[in-house]
Amino acid sequence: MQSRLLFLRYFAGVLVVTGLVGCGGGPSKPARAPVAGKVVTKGGKDCDGALVVFHASAPGRASDAKPVGTTGADGAFALTSFETNDGAIPGDYGVTIVWPASTKSAKFSLSSEGGGGGGDQLAGRYGDPRSPKITVSVPKEGLTDLRLEVE
Repeated sequence: MQSRLLFLRYFAGVLVVTGLVGCGGGPSKPARAPVAGKVVTKGGKDCDGALVVFHASAPGRASDAKPVGTTGADGAFALTSFETNDGAIPGDYGVTIVWPASTKSAKFSLSSEGGGGGGDQLAGRYGDPRSPKITVSVPKEGLTDLRLEVE
């Protein structure tokens, strides 16, 4: 369990750093809005340790930093784009969620976000950024009580 959470935090950090490198290193960063919420099953079970990634859907934003978050035991997450919990650039997003299996013997693959399986309790259904099942519009004032339901 501990190693899985460390892995997910490391992966989220890599995504953030990758986004920073792609920004050209300029001192100004686009305005962000706070985004936080919960990932739960339709039956109400909290999704502990799920990786949530927002993919900008507007043309010309494909190279933007991807806001990411990892859920805690209660399913709660806060998105990070450039700095811890700084949210997302306002706009429209497709959302991917990968929820690694909770058993120690399960293997989780980074390709799971692209729709592969790799121990994803959601069997890749929410992991394909090319055809997201969940879409979210982030207003300039943010979203702090977002509820993402998965089956």
